[in-house]
Amino acid sequence: MNNQMHELLYHYDEEGNEGYDLNEVQLLGKIDLDRVEKLKLLLCNDDQYIAYQAMLILLAWAIPEGFKQLDRFISEKWDEKESFEPHRLHNEDNVYDVITNALYISTLNGKTEQELYRYIEYFLKIYGDQFFESNLKDFLLKKNCRPLLKEIEEASQRALRNKRYYQASQLFPVLVYYDQDTFNKYRDIFSHLISEDNRIAYNIEEAEKSISEI
Repeated sequence: MNNQMHELLYHYDEEGNEGYDLNEVQLLGKIDLDRVEKLKLLLCNDDQYIAYQAMLILLAWAIPEGFKQLDRFISEKWDEKESFEPHRLHNEDNVYDVITNALYISTLNGKTEQELYRYIEYFLKIYGDQFFESNLKDFLLKKNCRPLLKEIEEASQRALRNKRYYQASQLFPVLVYYDQDTFNKYRDIFSHLISEDNRIAYNIEEAEKSISEI
């Protein structure tokens, strides 16, 4: 990667503090239009990882070309060709969870959650097969995703069938947040799975807290 690419993807300067971090670039308050044009060019880079990183920034900034690239990323199944976000602890690619975070940031730059539903629906459809850490869960809780309640429940059920027990439990607080009747429906199922992964207990506690706040 040459210096110009490195500057485009990673350099930020907020309040006089200079640094290099792609996530900080996504969160820049002032978007440089010249930088946007140069990032668009990177979408065609022969290195798919560079094109992917440019996409993450353009998505976060709510630039249309970023979403067109995401459509291509999904339709061409880039995730099956290489690992873009290898998880630091688990031997899985967290790419769609990282993309979800970029989509969330885009709502701070003018996108509505309704405009993003089709992407969230797709992520929920693959939730039982793909690894997701926590960004999708956060999106579902922080944005109004009640219209996707059926898809959320189906995603949790698919994760259960695929023995992704903790990942399935991540959606338990989301289900209860939108429909408190689901608490009794799934409480015993997840309680019995704590022996498989004790982190499930935290999601049960979160769901219980959600009930108490309703």
